[in-house]
Amino acid sequence: LPSCHTNPVWVTVGGKPVRASKRSAEWCLKGVETCWGQKEKFIDADEMADAKAAYAHARSTYQRIISESEGP
Repeated sequence: LPSCHTNPVWVTVGGKPVRASKRSAEWCLKGVETCWGQKEKFIDADEMADAKAAYAHARSTYQRIISESEGP
Protein backbone atom coordinates (compact mmCIF):
# COMPACT_ATOMS: atom_id res chain seq x y z
CA LEU A 1 0.00 0.00 0.00
CA PRO A 2 1.43 3.38 -0.90
CA SER A 3 2.26 5.65 1.99
CA CYS A 4 4.19 8.81 2.54
CA HIS A 5 5.51 10.33 5.70
CA THR A 6 7.07 13.60 6.69
CA ASN A 7 9.52 14.27 9.45
CA PRO A 8 8.06 15.94 12.53
CA VAL A 9 9.00 19.45 13.51
CA TRP A 10 9.01 20.14 17.24
CA VAL A 11 8.57 23.77 18.31
CA THR A 12 8.49 25.00 21.88
CA VAL A 13 7.62 28.47 23.09
CA GLY A 14 8.02 29.37 26.73
CA GLY A 15 8.95 25.77 27.49
CA LYS A 16 5.67 24.41 26.11
CA PRO A 17 5.07 22.63 22.80
CA VAL A 18 3.19 24.54 20.13
CA ARG A 19 0.04 22.61 19.28
CA ALA A 20 -2.16 22.64 16.22
CA SER A 21 -5.89 22.74 16.63
CA LYS A 22 -7.64 19.92 18.44
CA ARG A 23 -9.44 19.11 15.19
CA SER A 24 -6.12 18.70 13.39
CA ALA A 25 -4.82 16.29 16.03
CA GLU A 26 -8.08 14.33 15.87
CA TRP A 27 -7.66 14.11 12.08
CA CYS A 28 -4.15 12.69 12.59
CA LEU A 29 -5.43 10.11 15.08
CA LYS A 30 -8.11 9.06 12.61
CA GLY A 31 -5.35 8.68 10.00
CA VAL A 32 -3.47 6.32 12.30
CA GLU A 33 -6.62 4.22 12.68
CA THR A 34 -7.21 4.20 8.92
CA CYS A 35 -3.61 3.21 8.23
CA TRP A 36 -3.77 0.37 10.77
CA GLY A 37 -7.02 -0.89 9.26
CA GLN A 38 -5.44 -1.02 5.81
CA LYS A 39 -2.08 -2.51 6.77
CA GLU A 40 -2.82 -4.84 9.70
CA LYS A 41 -3.72 -7.80 7.49
CA PHE A 42 -0.39 -7.55 5.64
CA ILE A 43 1.83 -7.58 8.74
CA ASP A 44 3.73 -10.83 9.31
CA ALA A 45 2.95 -12.68 12.53
CA ASP A 46 6.54 -12.30 13.74
CA GLU A 47 6.28 -8.50 13.34
CA MET A 48 2.76 -8.06 14.74
CA ALA A 49 3.77 -7.34 18.35
CA ASP A 50 6.16 -4.58 17.26
CA ALA A 51 3.57 -3.15 14.86
CA LYS A 52 0.89 -3.12 17.56
CA ALA A 53 3.28 -1.37 19.94
CA ALA A 54 4.21 1.24 17.33
CA TYR A 55 0.59 2.01 16.50
CA ALA A 56 -0.33 2.10 20.20
CA HIS A 57 2.46 4.63 20.71
CA ALA A 58 1.15 6.75 17.83
CA ARG A 59 -2.40 6.60 19.21
CA SER A 60 -1.32 7.61 22.71
CA THR A 61 0.82 10.43 21.33
CA TYR A 62 -2.07 11.91 19.34
CA GLN A 63 -4.46 11.41 22.27
CA ARG A 64 -2.03 13.34 24.48
CA ILE A 65 -1.73 16.11 21.89
CA ILE A 66 -5.54 16.27 21.67
CA SER A 67 -5.75 16.67 25.45
CA GLU A 68 -3.14 19.47 25.32
CA SER A 69 -4.79 21.29 22.41
CA GLU A 70 -7.10 24.24 22.68
CA GLY A 71 -9.83 25.31 20.34
CA PRO A 72 -11.72 23.44 17.69
